[in-house]
Amino acid sequence: MINILINDAESQTQDLLIKCLKTAGFEVIFTDKCLISVHLKQDNLSTTPESKKSNIQESIFPSIPRLHEVFEFIELNYHQSISLKEVAQAVGYSSAYLTDLVRRLTGKTVNNWIIERRIAQACTLLLQTNYSVDEIALKVGYQNINHFYCQFRDYYKDTPCAWRELQRCKIAYNQTQIRK
Repeated sequence: MINILINDAESQTQDLLIKCLKTAGFEVIFTDKCLISVHLKQDNLSTTPESKKSNIQESIFPSIPRLHEVFEFIELNYHQSISLKEVAQAVGYSSAYLTDLVRRLTGKTVNNWIIERRIAQACTLLLQTNYSVDEIALKVGYQNINHFYCQFRDYYKDTPCAWRELQRCKIAYNQTQIRK
C-alpha cells in the first residue's frame, strides 16, 4: 500500500489525482482531505489495449450509455488533434446537439472531457516515465506546448514539472514511512 499526501486540499485536485492513479492501475483504498491510500491491482498488470481502455473508461468517463460512443471516440483519439466537429461526425450528431447533450448529461463540454483525458494521461506519464514535459504534451495530443502548460496549471495550480517533483517526493516519503 502507498500513501499519498496531498498539499492542495481542493476537491477538484484530489478527484483528478484519484482518476490519474486509477488510470495507472492503482486501487484507491482510503481517502481523506489530504491523504490517499492506494495499492497496485495485480489484475491491472495486463498491457492489452482492451484492458487499458476499460480501466480508463471506468475511471475517467461516467457510465452513460447514450454517451458511450462519444467517450470511446475521445479515448481512441485524445492523443491527436480532435475537434468537437470530428467527435460529432463520428457519433452521427450535429455539433450543437452533441454539445447540449453532453453538457446536460455530464455538466461538462466535449472539450472539457478531451482536456481531462489528456491531463489524466499526462499525470500517468509524469509519474511513470522520465519523458520531458514537452514530450508528454505531444504524446497526449497537444500541438502547442504552452497550451498544455496553461491547461495543466488550471487543473493543478502548478506546473507539470513542479507537480511531478512534488508527487514523486510524496511517494518516496510515504514509502519510507511504510517501511518504518
